[in-house]
Amino acid sequence: MTTTKPDVNPDGLYNQKQAAEALSVSRQTIRRYTASGVIKFESRNAGGTKVTTGERIVRCWRLMSDKKE
Repeated sequence: MTTTKPDVNPDGLYNQKQAAEALSVSRQTIRRYTASGVIKFESRNAGGTKVTTGERIVRCWRLMSDKKE
């Protein structure tokens, strides 16, 4: 997990890979965060691409940073 706030647009849409890169974690970690409710993804289209917002990425970062302290 990155120690600095992720540089994302709060209103932007990010797929799981982009969210993992913004948080400096693996895609498997993103899946664990999703399963535990730390971050939420929604299907964007019929193809099943799951996306989240930059705001949710920052919220996830704050939650996980607080747990480490």
